[in-house]
Amino acid sequence: MLQKLRNHVYLALIFLILSLLQQYAFYALKGFPIIWLSVGKCLTLFIFFIIFTLVKGPKTRFFILSFFLILNFFQMAHLSYFGTQLLPNEIFLLFTEMHEVAGLLNEELHHVFIPLLFTIVPLSIGFYFIRRFKTHYSFRAVPILLVLYFIYNPVRTYVTNNTWGRQPSTRELAGMNVYLSFSYFMGRILPYKMQSRRYSLEQNEAVNLKLTKTNRQEWDNIIVVLGESLSPHQMSLYGYDRPTTPFLNELKQAPNFFHTIGLSGGVSTDISVAFFLNLGYGESGGIKAAKGEHCIFRSAKKIGYSTHFLSTQSSEQLRYIAPYLCSAYLDDYRSLEAISPLTENPNAARDRDLLPKLSELLKTSSKNFIMLHQRGSHGPIKLRSTIESIKFVSKNVDHRINDYDNSVVEFDLFWKELNHILEKQKSKTLVIYLSDHGESNGQEGKWGHGFLARSSFEVPILIQSFHKNLPVRTKELFRYLPHYNLALYTTQALGWETNQSPFTIMKDYVIFGNDIDGFAGKANVSFGVLENYEFKTIP
Repeated sequence: MLQKLRNHVYLALIFLILSLLQQYAFYALKGFPIIWLSVGKCLTLFIFFIIFTLVKGPKTRFFILSFFLILNFFQMAHLSYFGTQLLPNEIFLLFTEMHEVAGLLNEELHHVFIPLLFTIVPLSIGFYFIRRFKTHYSFRAVPILLVLYFIYNPVRTYVTNNTWGRQPSTRELAGMNVYLSFSYFMGRILPYKMQSRRYSLEQNEAVNLKLTKTNRQEWDNIIVVLGESLSPHQMSLYGYDRPTTPFLNELKQAPNFFHTIGLSGGVSTDISVAFFLNLGYGESGGIKAAKGEHCIFRSAKKIGYSTHFLSTQSSEQLRYIAPYLCSAYLDDYRSLEAISPLTENPNAARDRDLLPKLSELLKTSSKNFIMLHQRGSHGPIKLRSTIESIKFVSKNVDHRINDYDNSVVEFDLFWKELNHILEKQKSKTLVIYLSDHGESNGQEGKWGHGFLARSSFEVPILIQSFHKNLPVRTKELFRYLPHYNLALYTTQALGWETNQSPFTIMKDYVIFGNDIDGFAGKANVSFGVLENYEFKTIP
């Protein structure tokens, strides 16, 4: 029996290798960061391929074994043109804007040629081995079971409203991501559109954004520090009664320092980061994230900056953020494994480990756009502080608040060390900090984030300059500044002119729940006098 199974194993292994090679060879050619699939994921795929070999008939067997290779063609073409992975809502646009897509392909057909080559070659190799290795076992029920499986996922999504497939993951095979996107489209987006709910993308102000390149490049380095789960309401800089940010308190009146409260575009990391990085919000957020036309890394690269993404989050933790970084315009991508390889527990990563790597980058002669991505104040919160930052241990206070406040002290120490590094440098540097979302610490009886409440989407925003004054009007930025406006501000600092002002709040600003298509609810924000705001949640 083992002898008869041998060819099944060979074929499964060959098609698994071809699928991986197709993906990673394309990434290497295009300069995209390569994040290897885990051994467990590869073993799971290997079992799937063995099941595929049990299909009767060489032609049908070849088609099913090549399924992911074929699907990855569409992923590669999308990556080649947009620099991002395919999202479910783009499938909807493919059907509704077929004429525009056809026109685009007519002008940009070269983006299809390399993906086509990377598909035809492994298909040819696979076909050769299908003919060479004759299989002994086949079951008529296997094709039926496979069809049922591929129908089951969209049906399950429709019935349970689960979010599997709402966005691509770096921990899935590229072809599998295409299938999952299609599954989510069929089970969630298409039924939603068929129920005649208004599709208001054309009313979203972010789609009207236009960027014009200028010759104005005022900064040698622009550093965006992207925090995690940091709440302004636990920072003494904003009036909190515990001294959690003593160093930042000293900067409060400095002429080169500004702070305000911001409003994130979503209440979960993957949503808010995708929206901020791609200058979108609300209905336009997912589409803009998929197209990457206004991606901040793209803008930085096109205007002459060297681009870097350094994170103290592991590859696993970055799996839903990485697809939105417009990797085609990244010169340098480093996750925790490269930043601090000796860190055993990713949840205990030390954000200050980013700073030695930053110092190395600042020694180069090029202009740099650098994003320092933190683990921040994300749970498990007890692991988010070091010996130096454990200042609050009162038994009269909920231990969760003690632990969270200590994580804020750790952030203050990070900022102090960052200042020390940048003050020693002679280069003109602008630093912009924002948290991806807020965090509730008992406010309104809530803990954590992910819900549409002020504590979940109010975030700290810090801006500081070194060896140069802050950009003009920085201190006029709005209190409760939307992420979108901060993204406009960042883009202008890079040297782009925008037809929308960071100092003007969009009238249709909306905050999404933890779903990039808005299915998890949204909060419509209206700004009033005295720089205040109200919001209304919509299911």
